[in-house]
Amino acid sequence: MIKAIPTNLITGFLGSGKTTAILHLLASKPKDETWGVLVNEFGEVGIDGAMMSGKGAVVREVPGGCMCCVAGLPMQVGLNMLIARSKPDRILIEPTGLGHPEQILQTLSGAHFSEVLDLKATICLLDPRNLKDQRYLENENFQDQIALADVIVANKTDCCDHSDQERFDSYCRSMENRKVMTAWVAHGAIDPQWLNQPKGSQSALHPDAHHQHNAMPESVPLTLPEGELFIRRENKGQGHFSCGWLYSSMLVFSFDALFHLFNSIPAKRLKAVVHTNQGPRAFNAQEGVVSIMELSECEHSRIEVIDDKTLPWDEIEEQLCLAAGLVPSSG
Repeated sequence: MIKAIPTNLITGFLGSGKTTAILHLLASKPKDETWGVLVNEFGEVGIDGAMMSGKGAVVREVPGGCMCCVAGLPMQVGLNMLIARSKPDRILIEPTGLGHPEQILQTLSGAHFSEVLDLKATICLLDPRNLKDQRYLENENFQDQIALADVIVANKTDCCDHSDQERFDSYCRSMENRKVMTAWVAHGAIDPQWLNQPKGSQSALHPDAHHQHNAMPESVPLTLPEGELFIRRENKGQGHFSCGWLYSSMLVFSFDALFHLFNSIPAKRLKAVVHTNQGPRAFNAQEGVVSIMELSECEHSRIEVIDDKTLPWDEIEEQLCLAAGLVPSSG
């Protein structure tokens, strides 16, 4: 009899630190185990999978929207391929930060995967500072990511003060759905033992919140057409807009030019994995703060920007091309 694979859903709104937390978990996983990670991003380009490359896991991406769309078919395809190709000892699933987790949980616990997956606790990360922002508190997806979680993890606490912790504790006490546990961490430092917490019986506050879907995401990763040095893809939905660029591995970007550019873009979220003149680097920007991580490898350079309004994509593209040593075409 085949042993069911322990599986966790890692949720959290944009900028909560899901990818950082998964990287922390991968760094502390047993060396003799193979872990699989299924990543879904709102943007079309796919950054998180590239950031996890070479970090000790087999990664499968479902870019371009929400993996739960079309009755969970994109997720089922990606998950089936991940299981068949890597035979993982554990699976971590990271949905888009703008997504609603209910359909995903229903798919994972449904008949198709009931004997394949051992569904464990859903872990939701949140930035406690967002609990004083009505835009988050009134967002139905934000509310239900927390409502459907079994474990609530306050992350980025190194940027918080005592009032943020008191507000988080009060918020957790006010929850109608009882949680297995709550935690207060920095830099995504989730204890791997928390993955073994049991899956509880949680319910959504707004079960019909995620009713608007984009077209079904492609299950094939985005590739650069032959002869092209870069391509650009845009996406919109759930009150947000994204623009992403995929650049040829032959291009080397100026680190200083990118850092200056990324600091100047007023976006809700910016992620990038780039070949720079200082080596492969990952950039992560939120609320005007840019963090940088060294990478061991980077096949192509990828940049993704997300905001709740359209930004001057053409101007950003021009600056990216200049940083890569390209002269943008006129017109």
